[in-house]
Amino acid sequence: MQRIILDVDSAGDDILAVLFAAAHPEIQLEGVTTTTGAAGPIKQVTDVVLNTLSLAGRDHIPVHAGAWRPILGHSKADMEAPVHFEKRLTARFGDRLKTFNPPAPEPKRKATPGHAVDFIIDTAKANPGEITLVTTGPTTNAAMAILQEPELPKLLKNMLVLGGNFTTPGNMTPLSEYNIWADPEAARIVLNADCDKILVPLDICEDNRVADSMLTRDDIADMLADGADNPVIAMIQHVFPIYIDIWREFFGLVGFPMDDVITVALAIAPDLVKTTDPLFMDVVLEKGVARGQTVAYRGHQILPGGDGPKTTRIATGLDGRRFLDMFKTTMARYARAAA
Repeated sequence: MQRIILDVDSAGDDILAVLFAAAHPEIQLEGVTTTTGAAGPIKQVTDVVLNTLSLAGRDHIPVHAGAWRPILGHSKADMEAPVHFEKRLTARFGDRLKTFNPPAPEPKRKATPGHAVDFIIDTAKANPGEITLVTTGPTTNAAMAILQEPELPKLLKNMLVLGGNFTTPGNMTPLSEYNIWADPEAARIVLNADCDKILVPLDICEDNRVADSMLTRDDIADMLADGADNPVIAMIQHVFPIYIDIWREFFGLVGFPMDDVITVALAIAPDLVKTTDPLFMDVVLEKGVARGQTVAYRGHQILPGGDGPKTTRIATGLDGRRFLDMFKTTMARYARAAA
């Protein structure tokens, strides 16, 4: 049993990651923490998680709201660009966008009292060496936890971090992936930390070289085919076709990439990916097109630098078919028992 804290920003595949972590029999989801990111303000992010866990019948899982803004960030307009992304799609998709990041209805329960950062620190202290911290959005909460408790990297079992890009072009700038770009200062703190990590970049998620890991209409049909009464799969059927269409037509991918779920799955199946040897990782902080670029020190350079802890393995390959089978099997666990 792998014990995890899942830190999310509630973009589309974060919803699927929460559902996966809450249902997989080999994962004990200690709690979900939220941070402002691609889905919008912290209340929207947190309400999405609360509603998702209610749908899943997992209202006992703590949900702690966290950072409402990045440590520094960018201009207000740039930071809001991912949230307003759908405005660029209106002419193409029209009313079909109504299931793409809609305002969350008021949840049945409130977020658990206490800040996400305190929850991360307290849980790690109470269970040294047992907690995997999984971040699938900007790493603001994780960075603030490390700043507040410098011993945190040694208290965690490991970290799984979704972010960065190396061979696949960035999705915010040609050089930068959203999660790292959204809070580069936080990402540098996390990636520099002396804690075993796997970094999951766009290269193995949002690239047609790993097409067999992406959600398609055929996959939704497969999940519906068993005829079980399953409210989670019914939600996926209702909500996610537009995500599939956007990533096919706008981003040129064969389906909807499952970045966040892949990252969570590594907690129980790290052999889903091939990785580099442990490396020192850094992040570009300067203004411009390179801000948020992930930098791996894996060669021999003349100028000094790169002398920090070599604790990050970069995922370079993915067994996409095995991953997607794992996802479908886990979603099937939400089937209601026959009356």
